[in-house]
Amino acid sequence: MNILDEARLGQLMSLMCEAIALGGAGRHGPALEKVAAGLALEPEFFPLLMQRGRLQEQAGDLQAAIASYEACLALSPALAEAEAARTQALHALVRQCDDLLRAGPPPASLPGISIGKADALFKLGHYEQALESLAPASAAMPDDFAILNLRAGILLRLNRHEEALVCYGQASGDMALLQFNRGNVLRQMGRFGEAQTCYEQALSLHPAFAEARVARSHLLLMAGHYEEGWREHEARRAIAQIRRADVRSASPQWQPGMALAGKTLLLWAEQGLGDSLQFARYIPDAAGRAGRTIVCAPPGLLPLLQRSFPMCGFIGNDKALPPHDLHAPLLSLPLLLGRPDPGQSPQPPYLVPEPARVADWAARLGERRRARIGIAWAGRQYGAINHTRDLVLAQLKPLFDVDADFISLQQAVPPADRPCADAQPNLQRFALNDWDNTAALMANLDLVICIDSAVAHLAGALDMPVALMLRLEGEWRWGLKPGRSAWYPRMRLFRQRERGDWAGVVEDAAAFAQALGK
Repeated sequence: MNILDEARLGQLMSLMCEAIALGGAGRHGPALEKVAAGLALEPEFFPLLMQRGRLQEQAGDLQAAIASYEACLALSPALAEAEAARTQALHALVRQCDDLLRAGPPPASLPGISIGKADALFKLGHYEQALESLAPASAAMPDDFAILNLRAGILLRLNRHEEALVCYGQASGDMALLQFNRGNVLRQMGRFGEAQTCYEQALSLHPAFAEARVARSHLLLMAGHYEEGWREHEARRAIAQIRRADVRSASPQWQPGMALAGKTLLLWAEQGLGDSLQFARYIPDAAGRAGRTIVCAPPGLLPLLQRSFPMCGFIGNDKALPPHDLHAPLLSLPLLLGRPDPGQSPQPPYLVPEPARVADWAARLGERRRARIGIAWAGRQYGAINHTRDLVLAQLKPLFDVDADFISLQQAVPPADRPCADAQPNLQRFALNDWDNTAALMANLDLVICIDSAVAHLAGALDMPVALMLRLEGEWRWGLKPGRSAWYPRMRLFRQRERGDWAGVVEDAAAFAQALGK
């Protein structure tokens, strides 16, 4: 959202107050008109987006309300108020659909009610119920793309990929989109060659299909075709969800071949914390070519990055950018710097923990009796949770048989895992509220065992030994070669042998930890 001047903010607040008053009088239509007028002035004004959702909910338009709350979460995934409101509206939608079904709706209305209930249950995580609820719509319109797409999404969460793939063979509609979705399912099944064929077919039908170009670029990068992969990866700039995170700069974006000498370069972290930590390695190289370099990064990473790259200036607010001549996102640096191969990239360690904090953690942990192993088994606990990537803590039971002291590196323990964590005597937990603190703790450990999350990249950037537990399809950055990472030399990769089966991965990681301690 743009920084608002006093007059604009006053105008928005006035419209919102009028909307609240009209809504309180039951005049939801005029109230929503006031909200729409405000959002026309500032589309990302959270209070108005939330107010729109509340008004839509009060008017009984629950699907519209859910969309409004999801618009808030798209802008700020950690916004607890929006997440709670969305969850409440989803439950209300399920109840509303049940009431309509009990009343015996006209046959023509049944598919819409079926879809609404199934979608709400899917978003609430009730996948079996969602599949059952979708059945009437599937029977009424067996080749409808939207219905089959929802069915495929539910089946994927149930680890029934083969059935999900069949859905896209039955659907009618946009063939480019169908091929793209088929490619995504095949990629998740580890059938990378077939997935790439699907993406290429999608692009032959729709050459400007940015999502398909980026998906294809990931497969190229995974296979080691780095130069072509990074060029194709630039298509991400045309994807609306990614462009939403762009810095609001009036200066041109740095392009290959542009001279940097004497110019002020703004580098910015465009995506997640893991990407920021992984691609921070290129900052000194870029800074060495520019007159001055400023880095815009997530606030939680600033202390660690400032200490590690003192040649740069740092900011955490991209809405108040200092003057600069050119800008570039961190993930474009391999292409811009002419270092497409990860083996050509600056190698770890390139991040520096704070010595005083390292010493504090050493004192807090006490005398070292045996190996210390940090573990992280789940990613962030807000927004879109990556179910296929994360483990349940109970699945790590074989690890705790290793002769070592275990320390949680989770910034947030998933609620469902808390009883298991409380019952595990050999698992120390600390409040880790910033990444600088986590880096200092890691410096006192012998090994990190984790899933593919920001923890893995932080440990790798510190040149820690890492055992990385990967789902079958992995991610483009981990390549196809077993065992090793081109990005982090001291990292070992342990990949699922069968989709969804973590048992073998955990056993391999435990054996690696046991061998390391000998």
